[in-house]
Amino acid sequence: MNALSPLAALAVATLSLALGVLIFAVGSAPQPPSERLGLRGFKRAQSLRDNAGFALIEPIMRYLSQRVYGLISPSLRQKLDRQIMVAGDVAGLQPEDVLALCCMSGVTGALLGALYGLRSGSPLLFSLILGMVGTAVPQLWLSSAGDQRVRSIASATPAVVDLLALCLGAGLDFPAAVRQVVDRARVSDSPLQEELRLLLQELNIGRTRRMGLEQLAVRAPCEPVRDLVAAVVQSEEQGTPLADVLRVQAATSRMHRSTRAEEAASKAAVKMMLPLVLLFVSVLALIVGPIAMSFMNQFPS
Repeated sequence: MNALSPLAALAVATLSLALGVLIFAVGSAPQPPSERLGLRGFKRAQSLRDNAGFALIEPIMRYLSQRVYGLISPSLRQKLDRQIMVAGDVAGLQPEDVLALCCMSGVTGALLGALYGLRSGSPLLFSLILGMVGTAVPQLWLSSAGDQRVRSIASATPAVVDLLALCLGAGLDFPAAVRQVVDRARVSDSPLQEELRLLLQELNIGRTRRMGLEQLAVRAPCEPVRDLVAAVVQSEEQGTPLADVLRVQAATSRMHRSTRAEEAASKAAVKMMLPLVLLFVSVLALIVGPIAMSFMNQFPS
């Protein structure tokens, strides 16, 4: 076997030292309490019951999350906690769980990269590349889930505002109108219906309407929800009829949704230009290439 070059030996020694420091820091970090309560505890139990893959990796994730708990700074914890909340408290994750998933995914990517690199002769390079990619995958997945959920809530809000206006016009108060919308929804597990149920629960435990609506705007940070919250709060402060305000709000939300759809359609045409050009060049090469080769064969040098 060929001996390692000095640079490769230095890289291996540096990685080994960094891994040892990381293991020591993780092992000596303080551990959090292990109870899982509230909405995230319910989501965790539901995911364990319905998702066999998550139930398989959850013990490892929980073990690692208890070790990395003390390594998360307050700012990072706040950022991750907000991302989890916007994503709908997916799988009942906590900020330390996300960091544990990043560690698990990064180690898996590094091992796969090392195995692949053994065939090409560069195991260290592929291990580093796939390790970094694997570390970023859980964070990207969480951001994507949050964006998709916010878009779903934004598209469903105008119809719900219309239903709230009808219920209020029929003589119901605001909590009763929200309950009617939740009970008679066609899709009971949609993100917006889930947020409305949480709003009802907060009103039932004694929170004011304004506090519940502001929490709704935090959990669903999109323009239609913010406009709805502002309209309801303003109507409550000024004493104007809420049904009339919501009718105007529903019409405005539909107009904004149509405007956003037109803007997306106009941007799609521009974005399709590059794929169409590449497709045209590929088709042209497939057609012209054989013709050019036949001419070259007819006139050998």
